[in-house]
Amino acid sequence: MKFVVDREVVLSRAPSGPIAACLGPFAKSLREQGYALQSIHRQVLLSAGFSEWLARRQPVLRRISSDLALQYLRYRFRHVQPSRGDAAALKHLLEFLRCEGAIPAEKTAVYPATSVERCARTYEEYLREACGLSQATIINYVPFVLGFLGECFGKGPVVRSQRAVLPFLLALGRRRSRFFPEPT
Repeated sequence: MKFVVDREVVLSRAPSGPIAACLGPFAKSLREQGYALQSIHRQVLLSAGFSEWLARRQPVLRRISSDLALQYLRYRFRHVQPSRGDAAALKHLLEFLRCEGAIPAEKTAVYPATSVERCARTYEEYLREACGLSQATIINYVPFVLGFLGECFGKGPVVRSQRAVLPFLLALGRRRSRFFPEPT
């Protein structure tokens, strides 16, 4: 017997598990975001499978986490041919469940910035304020600078005598066209 999840999404059978009741609103949310019908169906089908897998392992909705989604993907990859969008689909589902208040936000560990990261942040501020570069340009420059500083100083502290690299970075910013030519 077919099960109508949403006006445009139909599954071959009724889903079970802790997420089953959320599949209709999830499908509606995806449609409102402009996803194609085929993509919505694929994400809902994967979410239904995740819900059934959860019912056998972790039946409490509030305890669903990214770790469980990763475990499910590993399980799924052992039993079914994986699709490129599987991880992204489960990420969309978890974001939806968090926005709806069905599951709590994930706790992320906050680590203090390293000396190299602080120097790179100082350079980023220079690029923004003194050079007036756009955020898009800064996003492209900062990883280069972080890599450079990481190679120069490693994970140890950047001591005052080693901070002579900062004027070099400032000069790099002034001569950015030489290192990063404008596209033609």
